[in-house]
Amino acid sequence: MKLFFRKLTAKDLPAIKEISKDIWEGEDYIPQVIENWLQDKNCMNYGTFLDEEREEMVGFGRVKLFAKDIAWLEGGRVKADYQKRGIGREMIKYALDYAHQVKAKVAQYDTSSKNLGSLALAKHFGFKRKKNMNVLEAERQDIKPFKTPSLSVKRVSAPEAKQLYKKFDIGLGNEICMGWNYKPIDSISEEDGEWYVVNSEAILQKIKIRRISIQEKPEENDVWMVIYGKVNISIEIFKFVLQKEFKNEKSKVFCAFCSQEIADFIEDLGFSYNEGEPFAVVLFEKILA
Repeated sequence: MKLFFRKLTAKDLPAIKEISKDIWEGEDYIPQVIENWLQDKNCMNYGTFLDEEREEMVGFGRVKLFAKDIAWLEGGRVKADYQKRGIGREMIKYALDYAHQVKAKVAQYDTSSKNLGSLALAKHFGFKRKKNMNVLEAERQDIKPFKTPSLSVKRVSAPEAKQLYKKFDIGLGNEICMGWNYKPIDSISEEDGEWYVVNSEAILQKIKIRRISIQEKPEENDVWMVIYGKVNISIEIFKFVLQKEFKNEKSKVFCAFCSQEIADFIEDLGFSYNEGEPFAVVLFEKILA
């Protein structure tokens, strides 16, 4: 199947939304962020077409550049009727070619450890698994009662968080988990959430509900919490922020992103994995330079 590509513009919004409406049973986040993506000067949004005139769109995606060194591949979508025909593979090839053109040093993307299609593409193109964070979820009524911890917790700014993360074990490289995506430490900002720390022993990021600041955004009443640090202190700071969020009755669903060691204790609070089996958000990387 011969495919054609070009950069997307605002005129392509109807076609983009038409493809998105069948993704994840109509709950795709792309319609909520695409207009901002199209205005982002540090990324290239591309469409995939069946015709040389580039009018019949069957897929789209984008390459976000971080400090011109990292090409972040995201938002790849293929029209429902054209999936499993190799289009996704051609789209990644196009995105990687662009990354080479702009002289990015590495290409990255993330996916669920259960997404077999994405895992197969990573293997095909030579991406290596760099790091992962387990993902657990609980609705308010599922969370077991717990004692409010007696803890000295400090809320810090994004610039302070940037320095603090360097003291924690975040795995290889300087990317941190941001929920369902990763980002270089130096690229985080106040738009990305709120940070709470206990000395240099644990740090927790609470994701703000902002449509333009995150990718696969929480629902209106969801709360995402990303935790790094010593296991015992991490559990306590998690309880501290959880108790704080309980005061907001609109908060209904809570998600935790953490290491396997921390996840084991969070399960004791009533959190669980989707479909009952452990899974994680995985960061893949391919060296380009």
